[in-house]
Amino acid sequence: MEPLNYKMRNSAVNRSTVECKGAGKEYKKYVSLFNEVWNDHKPLAKLFRTARSGYLYDTGTNKILECNELVFELLQTLYTSGVESTVQSFLDKHGNDAFLQAAEEIVNGMEKENILKIKKANQFGLSGHFRNIHDILNTTVQSITLEVTQACNLRCLYCIYHGHFKEKRNYGQQEMSLETAQKAIRFLKKHSSKTERTVCGFYGGEPLLRPRFIEQCVDYAKEIFDNRELSFTITTNAVLVTPEIAKFLFKNRFSVTVSLDGPAIYHDRYRKDAEGNGSFERTLNGLKLLVVAYGEAAKGKISLHMVYTPPYSEKKIDTIDTFLKEVEWLPEINVRSVYPTDGTIPQEMLTAGDLTHNKNLTEWAVEKYGVDYKQSVPIVKRMVENRFARLSQRYIFKEPIDWFHLNGCCLPGQRKNYIAVDGSIHVCEKISTQSPCIGHVDTGFDLETLKKVYIDHYVEASLPDCSGCWAIRLCDICYISAFNENGEFYLERKRKYCKANLKTQEQALTDFVALVGKNPDGLDYLYQYDLS
Repeated sequence: MEPLNYKMRNSAVNRSTVECKGAGKEYKKYVSLFNEVWNDHKPLAKLFRTARSGYLYDTGTNKILECNELVFELLQTLYTSGVESTVQSFLDKHGNDAFLQAAEEIVNGMEKENILKIKKANQFGLSGHFRNIHDILNTTVQSITLEVTQACNLRCLYCIYHGHFKEKRNYGQQEMSLETAQKAIRFLKKHSSKTERTVCGFYGGEPLLRPRFIEQCVDYAKEIFDNRELSFTITTNAVLVTPEIAKFLFKNRFSVTVSLDGPAIYHDRYRKDAEGNGSFERTLNGLKLLVVAYGEAAKGKISLHMVYTPPYSEKKIDTIDTFLKEVEWLPEINVRSVYPTDGTIPQEMLTAGDLTHNKNLTEWAVEKYGVDYKQSVPIVKRMVENRFARLSQRYIFKEPIDWFHLNGCCLPGQRKNYIAVDGSIHVCEKISTQSPCIGHVDTGFDLETLKKVYIDHYVEASLPDCSGCWAIRLCDICYISAFNENGEFYLERKRKYCKANLKTQEQALTDFVALVGKNPDGLDYLYQYDLS
């Protein structure tokens, strides 16, 4: 892990109000410099505190710096008030010597660490969106996900396909033809010649409604990929898993994600079938069949997708944790926890207290487990690790730069491709299929639409907001937070997510440095953490 890169910390500050020799000249120098830095556009940075100390995150260099109390106070006031009033109030409170020492430390940080020099993000440009897209998408495509069928055997109440959720398509009966699937697989092979590992995923609806179709796709993919490394994934509610299906998935080394929300009391509240019956027992039985078939390999190849739903409470987290530990046959497998998509929970399912008692899962884990969060409950461990790994692996710039990644957006077509039943290619399975597709298995990528919609227009609409945001280099907002139910880029929707994201990023910084402060080497293992 990168250390806290520069400590604005000297010996104890002398708070005497007696003027030093030459203080008047030094005073004017610092006031002039601070006017230059803070009076028009303030530098992109964020001040935050832990119980131990104050810190500054500098956007231009991506560095985190520890500040002593007087330095932190001076910086904080410079960000909220005019320079002259800041300096005068600081002098009145702490005296000349304290001001000169704090100001000198700030200037030293600016000179030695190149902080506080970027006032505006002038452009997006670090990510693959702004390189040779034609070559990237011709040779380094990583995966496809096939929409096996639009049909599903369940009617989960928070599902993005549910009829009450207006932003996504509803359930349907269309199925992908084998011809379309084979074209998609050939498309993956054609566009991945420089990719070390490619992935073919199966999605729905519920993909196990068509087990024979999946077998045919796997056989075809293995045939045409020859010795190239190709792996398979499937996301399922596991209700339809049989011993034969479980053995097939294991034989072909599928990574399997099973949707399970905890014990029956929570799972069955939302995960119901078309008749309104809970699916817990059937899902658990399917999961057990998979675990038995996979044996020792289950720990690395089977994972749970758990939606953390209202009513929210610490008791609920503890109950889910207890349940996972008490299922004797269930090994310690990865659990990916997510909140339901905004707008998916029917209002009639909510009571007044369901949302007000929510505690952020990551915050809860850090508060409860501290430096030992790695021992925390499975439903939060991956969420916490993912957040801290992003900070551990962040690139540190020696010289500040004023161009940035395109928020948290991956280059459409490179990492993910969602192939709808009709063969149209979409950014991913989470975005509305009303959003402009980026190609078709018959014709390949539509680079003109991809660039016009997902790069040029996104940049043009986003940069005025993003250019003055301290979190622009940490931002993980992507296309799914920016396109509305009509498939159009909608800035107000993006702004809504931005507001929440700013709070999340500040909390992540606070928790991150607090843990590093308690155990400097405790997060080093996250250098190797897979963020894909």
